[in-house]
Amino acid sequence: MSQDALSEFVAARAKEFGIPGVSVGVLIEKVTGQDFEQAVAALVLEPLGLSDTFFDLDDVMIRPFAVGYNRDEDGALRPARPWKAFKAGARGNNPGGGMVSCAADLLRWARFHLGTGDGVLSAEALRAMRTQTVELRGSTLGDGFGICWFLRGVDGVRTIGHGGSGNGQFAELLLVPERNFAVVSLANAGPDGYQFNQAVASWALEHHLGVVERDPEPVPYDAAQARAVAGRYEIDAMNLDIATDGSGITLAVGIKPEIRAASQTEMPPDYPPAAMGFLPGDGHEYVITEGGLKGQRGFFTLNGDGTVIGVDLAGRLFGRVKDA
Repeated sequence: MSQDALSEFVAARAKEFGIPGVSVGVLIEKVTGQDFEQAVAALVLEPLGLSDTFFDLDDVMIRPFAVGYNRDEDGALRPARPWKAFKAGARGNNPGGGMVSCAADLLRWARFHLGTGDGVLSAEALRAMRTQTVELRGSTLGDGFGICWFLRGVDGVRTIGHGGSGNGQFAELLLVPERNFAVVSLANAGPDGYQFNQAVASWALEHHLGVVERDPEPVPYDAAQARAVAGRYEIDAMNLDIATDGSGITLAVGIKPEIRAASQTEMPPDYPPAAMGFLPGDGHEYVITEGGLKGQRGFFTLNGDGTVIGVDLAGRLFGRVKDA
Protein backbone atom coordinates (compact mmCIF):
# COMPACT_ATOMS: atom_id res chain seq x y z
CA MET A 1 0.00 0.00 0.00
CA SER A 2 1.43 3.40 -0.95
CA GLN A 3 1.73 6.18 1.62
CA ASP A 4 -1.09 8.09 -0.10
CA ALA A 5 -3.27 4.98 -0.12
CA LEU A 6 -2.47 4.35 3.54
CA SER A 7 -3.41 7.94 4.43
CA GLU A 8 -6.67 7.63 2.50
CA PHE A 9 -7.41 4.31 4.24
CA VAL A 10 -6.81 5.81 7.69
CA ALA A 11 -8.94 8.86 6.86
CA ALA A 12 -11.76 6.71 5.51
CA ARG A 13 -11.77 4.40 8.52
CA ALA A 14 -11.58 7.40 10.88
CA LYS A 15 -14.63 8.90 9.20
CA GLU A 16 -16.40 5.54 9.30
CA PHE A 17 -15.83 5.25 13.05
CA GLY A 18 -16.54 8.90 13.72
CA ILE A 19 -13.12 9.71 15.14
CA PRO A 20 -11.48 12.54 13.12
CA GLY A 21 -7.70 12.62 13.42
CA VAL A 22 -7.67 9.05 14.74
CA SER A 23 -4.27 7.53 15.47
CA VAL A 24 -3.25 4.31 13.77
CA GLY A 25 -3.27 2.66 17.21
CA VAL A 26 -6.95 3.47 17.74
CA LEU A 27 -7.73 2.48 14.17
CA ILE A 28 -6.16 -0.95 14.72
CA GLU A 29 -8.36 -1.44 17.77
CA LYS A 30 -11.51 -0.47 15.84
CA VAL A 31 -10.72 -2.67 12.83
CA THR A 32 -9.64 -5.77 14.80
CA GLY A 33 -12.01 -5.44 17.74
CA GLN A 34 -9.04 -6.09 20.06
CA ASP A 35 -6.90 -3.99 22.34
CA PHE A 36 -3.94 -2.55 20.44
CA GLU A 37 -1.52 -4.73 22.38
CA GLN A 38 -3.50 -7.91 21.70
CA ALA A 39 -3.78 -7.12 18.01
CA VAL A 40 -0.03 -6.50 17.62
CA ALA A 41 0.75 -9.74 19.45
CA ALA A 42 -1.64 -11.79 17.28
CA LEU A 43 -0.80 -10.19 13.94
CA VAL A 44 2.96 -9.63 14.29
CA LEU A 45 4.73 -10.82 17.42
CA GLU A 46 3.43 -14.39 17.62
CA PRO A 47 3.72 -15.23 13.88
CA LEU A 48 7.31 -13.98 13.86
CA GLY A 49 8.32 -15.72 17.07
CA LEU A 50 9.14 -12.50 18.91
CA SER A 51 8.56 -14.11 22.28
CA ASP A 52 10.49 -11.53 24.31
CA THR A 53 8.67 -8.48 22.96
CA PHE A 54 5.62 -7.15 24.78
CA PHE A 55 3.97 -4.10 26.39
CA ASP A 56 2.97 -5.18 29.88
CA LEU A 57 5.33 -4.65 32.80
CA ASP A 58 4.13 -7.95 34.28
CA ASP A 59 5.80 -9.67 31.32
CA VAL A 60 9.00 -7.68 31.87
CA MET A 61 9.37 -8.44 35.56
CA ILE A 62 9.55 -12.23 35.15
CA ARG A 63 12.56 -11.93 32.83
CA PRO A 64 16.03 -10.42 33.23
CA PHE A 65 15.75 -6.72 32.34
CA ALA A 66 17.90 -3.60 32.33
CA VAL A 67 17.21 -0.57 34.49
CA GLY A 68 17.69 2.81 32.85
CA TYR A 69 19.97 5.42 34.42
CA ASN A 70 20.21 9.20 34.16
CA ARG A 71 23.16 11.36 35.17
CA ASP A 72 22.65 13.92 37.94
CA GLU A 73 24.03 17.45 37.78
CA ASP A 74 26.99 16.25 39.88
CA GLY A 75 27.71 13.51 37.32
CA ALA A 76 26.44 10.57 39.37
CA LEU A 77 24.19 8.00 37.69
CA ARG A 78 20.86 7.21 39.35
CA PRO A 79 18.07 4.79 38.36
CA ALA A 80 15.50 6.35 36.03
CA ARG A 81 11.93 6.45 37.30
CA PRO A 82 9.43 5.53 35.98
CA TRP A 83 11.00 2.50 34.33
CA LYS A 84 9.04 3.19 31.16
CA ALA A 85 8.78 6.72 29.82
CA PHE A 86 5.31 6.98 31.36
CA LYS A 87 3.52 5.81 34.49
CA ALA A 88 2.87 2.09 34.95
CA GLY A 89 -0.57 1.07 33.70
CA ALA A 90 -0.87 3.93 31.21
CA ARG A 91 -1.58 2.62 27.70
CA GLY A 92 -2.09 5.78 25.67
CA ASN A 93 1.49 5.95 24.38
CA ASN A 94 1.89 2.23 23.65
CA PRO A 95 1.44 2.67 19.87
CA GLY A 96 4.08 5.40 19.89
CA GLY A 97 6.74 3.82 22.08
CA GLY A 98 5.43 1.47 24.75
CA MET A 99 6.88 -1.78 23.43
CA VAL A 100 9.63 -3.59 25.33
CA SER A 101 12.07 -5.84 23.48
CA CYS A 102 15.61 -7.23 23.47
CA ALA A 103 18.56 -7.42 21.09
CA ALA A 104 17.74 -10.98 19.97
CA ASP A 105 14.14 -10.13 19.04
CA LEU A 106 15.23 -6.95 17.28
CA LEU A 107 17.61 -9.01 15.15
CA ARG A 108 14.74 -11.41 14.37
CA TRP A 109 12.70 -8.36 13.36
CA ALA A 110 15.56 -7.23 11.10
CA ARG A 111 15.81 -10.71 9.55
CA PHE A 112 12.10 -10.56 8.78
CA HIS A 113 12.52 -7.24 6.94
CA LEU A 114 15.49 -8.60 5.01
CA GLY A 115 13.49 -11.66 3.95
CA THR A 116 10.36 -12.41 1.95
CA GLY A 117 7.65 -11.65 4.51
CA ASP A 118 7.17 -15.00 6.29
CA GLY A 119 3.50 -14.99 5.38
CA VAL A 120 2.91 -11.86 7.49
CA LEU A 121 3.62 -9.33 4.72
CA SER A 122 4.44 -9.77 1.06
CA ALA A 123 7.97 -9.17 -0.19
CA GLU A 124 6.52 -6.34 -2.26
CA ALA A 125 5.09 -4.67 0.87
CA LEU A 126 8.43 -4.99 2.66
CA ARG A 127 10.20 -3.31 -0.27
CA ALA A 128 7.56 -0.58 -0.35
CA MET A 129 8.22 0.21 3.31
CA ARG A 130 11.81 1.15 2.47
CA THR A 131 10.88 3.22 -0.58
CA GLN A 132 11.17 6.95 0.04
CA THR A 133 7.88 8.81 0.44
CA VAL A 134 9.24 12.03 1.95
CA GLU A 135 12.61 13.74 1.58
CA LEU A 136 14.29 14.90 4.80
CA ARG A 137 16.47 17.98 4.95
CA GLY A 138 19.57 18.36 7.08
CA SER A 139 18.52 15.58 9.43
CA THR A 140 20.51 13.09 11.49
CA LEU A 141 17.53 10.77 11.09
CA GLY A 142 18.24 10.27 7.39
CA ASP A 143 17.88 11.60 3.87
CA GLY A 144 14.28 10.47 3.53
CA PHE A 145 11.45 8.54 5.14
CA GLY A 146 9.69 5.43 3.87
CA ILE A 147 6.95 3.70 5.87
CA CYS A 148 8.33 3.53 9.42
CA TRP A 149 11.94 3.48 8.18
CA PHE A 150 14.43 6.34 8.00
CA LEU A 151 16.48 6.04 4.81
CA ARG A 152 20.10 7.17 4.71
CA GLY A 153 23.05 6.89 2.36
CA VAL A 154 26.37 6.11 4.07
CA ASP A 155 29.58 6.00 2.04
CA GLY A 156 27.67 4.99 -1.09
CA VAL A 157 25.57 2.32 0.64
CA ARG A 158 21.86 2.66 1.36
CA THR A 159 20.75 1.99 4.93
CA ILE A 160 17.38 1.88 6.67
CA GLY A 161 16.85 2.23 10.36
CA HIS A 162 14.89 3.49 13.31
CA GLY A 163 16.02 4.40 16.80
CA GLY A 164 14.29 5.63 19.90
CA SER A 165 14.64 6.46 23.55
CA GLY A 166 12.75 6.23 26.80
CA ASN A 167 13.65 7.24 30.34
CA GLY A 168 17.34 6.37 30.54
CA GLN A 169 16.96 3.80 27.73
CA PHE A 170 18.21 4.13 24.13
CA ALA A 171 17.86 1.83 21.10
CA GLU A 172 19.24 1.80 17.57
CA LEU A 173 18.39 -0.63 14.76
CA LEU A 174 20.22 -0.23 11.44
CA LEU A 175 19.89 -2.43 8.33
CA VAL A 176 21.80 -2.55 5.04
CA PRO A 177 19.42 -4.52 2.77
CA GLU A 178 21.78 -4.82 -0.19
CA ARG A 179 24.39 -6.46 2.05
CA ASN A 180 21.92 -8.55 4.12
CA PHE A 181 23.31 -6.91 7.25
CA ALA A 182 21.81 -5.58 10.47
CA VAL A 183 23.14 -4.19 13.74
CA VAL A 184 21.32 -3.52 17.02
CA SER A 185 22.63 -1.49 19.92
CA LEU A 186 20.88 -0.93 23.26
CA ALA A 187 22.10 1.36 26.03
CA ASN A 188 20.71 2.12 29.48
CA ALA A 189 22.47 5.32 30.60
CA GLY A 190 21.58 8.86 29.66
CA PRO A 191 22.43 11.22 28.18
CA ASP A 192 25.32 9.34 26.54
CA GLY A 193 23.32 6.28 25.48
CA TYR A 194 22.53 7.86 22.13
CA GLN A 195 26.22 8.53 21.46
CA PHE A 196 27.12 4.97 22.46
CA ASN A 197 24.59 3.43 20.06
CA GLN A 198 25.73 5.62 17.17
CA ALA A 199 29.35 4.64 17.82
CA VAL A 200 28.47 0.92 17.86
CA ALA A 201 26.52 1.20 14.60
CA SER A 202 29.33 3.15 12.91
CA TRP A 203 31.94 0.65 14.14
CA ALA A 204 29.90 -2.28 12.82
CA LEU A 205 29.47 -0.67 9.39
CA GLU A 206 33.19 0.06 9.09
CA HIS A 207 34.57 -3.23 10.43
CA HIS A 208 32.06 -5.62 8.85
CA LEU A 209 31.19 -3.86 5.58
CA GLY A 210 34.04 -1.40 5.03
CA VAL A 211 31.51 1.44 5.07
CA VAL A 212 32.88 4.56 6.78
CA GLU A 213 30.56 7.23 8.14
CA ARG A 214 32.10 10.71 8.32
CA ASP A 215 30.78 13.45 10.57
CA PRO A 216 30.05 16.79 8.88
CA GLU A 217 32.44 19.64 9.69
CA PRO A 218 30.94 22.99 10.74
CA VAL A 219 32.19 26.26 9.28
CA PRO A 220 34.03 28.83 11.47
CA TYR A 221 31.93 30.87 13.91
CA ASP A 222 30.06 33.79 12.35
CA ALA A 223 28.74 36.36 14.85
CA ALA A 224 26.01 37.69 12.54
CA GLN A 225 24.71 34.18 11.83
CA ALA A 226 24.73 33.39 15.54
CA ARG A 227 22.79 36.52 16.48
CA ALA A 228 20.21 35.79 13.77
CA VAL A 229 19.25 32.44 15.33
CA ALA A 230 19.78 33.12 19.05
CA GLY A 231 16.58 32.97 21.09
CA ARG A 232 13.99 30.65 22.59
CA TYR A 233 12.02 28.09 20.56
CA GLU A 234 9.31 25.74 21.80
CA ILE A 235 6.97 22.85 21.13
CA ASP A 236 4.08 21.84 23.37
CA ALA A 237 6.19 20.26 26.11
CA MET A 238 9.76 21.47 25.56
CA ASN A 239 11.87 24.62 25.30
CA LEU A 240 14.95 24.94 23.10
CA ASP A 241 17.39 27.79 23.73
CA ILE A 242 20.12 28.95 21.37
CA ALA A 243 22.64 31.43 22.80
CA THR A 244 25.88 33.09 21.76
CA ASP A 245 28.62 34.77 23.80
CA GLY A 246 30.32 36.40 20.83
CA SER A 247 32.79 33.58 20.30
CA GLY A 248 30.61 30.47 20.06
CA ILE A 249 27.04 29.28 19.93
CA THR A 250 25.21 26.73 22.09
CA LEU A 251 21.94 24.80 22.08
CA ALA A 252 20.05 23.60 25.15
CA VAL A 253 16.77 21.70 25.21
CA GLY A 254 14.55 20.49 28.01
CA ILE A 255 11.09 19.88 29.37
CA LYS A 256 9.13 23.03 30.21
CA PRO A 257 9.48 23.82 33.94
CA GLU A 258 5.72 24.03 34.48
CA ILE A 259 5.22 20.59 32.95
CA ARG A 260 8.03 19.10 35.00
CA ALA A 261 6.62 20.69 38.17
CA ALA A 262 3.11 19.36 37.48
CA SER A 263 4.26 15.81 36.71
CA GLN A 264 3.46 13.16 39.31
CA THR A 265 6.42 11.07 38.15
CA GLU A 266 10.08 11.84 37.57
CA MET A 267 10.96 13.00 34.07
CA PRO A 268 14.19 12.63 32.06
CA PRO A 269 16.80 15.34 32.68
CA ASP A 270 17.26 18.28 30.33
CA TYR A 271 20.17 18.61 27.89
CA PRO A 272 22.37 21.52 29.09
CA PRO A 273 23.93 24.05 26.67
CA ALA A 274 26.24 22.33 24.20
CA ALA A 275 28.35 23.76 21.37
CA MET A 276 26.91 23.76 17.87
CA GLY A 277 28.03 25.07 14.49
CA PHE A 278 26.61 25.95 11.08
CA LEU A 279 27.23 23.58 8.19
CA PRO A 280 28.53 24.63 4.76
CA GLY A 281 25.90 25.88 2.31
CA ASP A 282 23.23 28.47 2.80
CA GLY A 283 23.85 28.71 6.55
CA HIS A 284 20.48 27.23 7.44
CA GLU A 285 21.72 23.83 8.64
CA TYR A 286 23.64 23.04 11.82
CA VAL A 287 25.32 20.25 13.78
CA ILE A 288 25.74 19.85 17.54
CA THR A 289 29.41 19.23 18.32
CA GLU A 290 29.45 18.15 21.98
CA GLY A 291 27.35 16.72 24.79
CA GLY A 292 24.63 14.09 24.81
CA LEU A 293 23.24 15.27 21.46
CA LYS A 294 26.61 15.40 19.71
CA GLY A 295 26.24 14.68 15.99
CA GLN A 296 22.58 15.70 15.82
CA ARG A 297 21.88 17.74 12.70
CA GLY A 298 18.98 20.03 11.93
CA PHE A 299 17.93 23.15 10.07
CA PHE A 300 16.40 26.57 10.59
CA THR A 301 13.11 27.69 9.03
CA LEU A 302 12.83 31.23 7.66
CA ASN A 303 9.83 33.36 6.76
CA GLY A 304 9.50 35.47 3.59
CA ASP A 305 11.77 38.29 4.78
CA GLY A 306 14.54 35.90 5.87
CA THR A 307 13.82 35.99 9.61
CA VAL A 308 14.45 32.72 11.43
CA ILE A 309 11.13 31.50 12.85
CA GLY A 310 11.81 27.85 13.68
CA VAL A 311 14.43 25.17 14.25
CA ASP A 312 14.30 21.43 13.62
CA LEU A 313 15.75 19.05 16.20
CA ALA A 314 15.42 15.27 15.84
CA GLY A 315 12.45 15.65 13.50
CA ARG A 316 10.55 18.08 15.74
CA LEU A 317 9.96 21.68 14.60
CA PHE A 318 10.34 24.19 17.44
CA GLY A 319 8.74 27.58 16.78
CA ARG A 320 10.54 30.77 17.78
CA VAL A 321 8.88 32.58 20.68
CA LYS A 322 11.57 35.02 21.85
CA ASP A 323 14.75 36.60 20.55
CA ALA A 324 17.92 36.48 22.61
